Amino acid sequence: MTLEQYLSENSESEAAFGMRVGASQAAVNRWVHGIRTPSRKFILAINEATQGVVTPADWYATQEPAA
Repeated sequence: MTLEQYLSENSESEAAFGMRVGASQAAVNRWVHGIRTPSRKFILAINEATQGVVTPADWYATQEPAA
């Protein structure tokens, strides 16, 4: 599952999620829109914060480039 899907399905804001993983809202926005890929540290934090719903492998699945 993508982080965007997770946030939508759980009605969680980028800012609230960022606070849970120790990142800014701007960083979460960049991850959600595919502008940046989180560092290993954040990929692991996201996996933990989502209880394994957003896995490390999800970041490396084929995705459409950001517009």
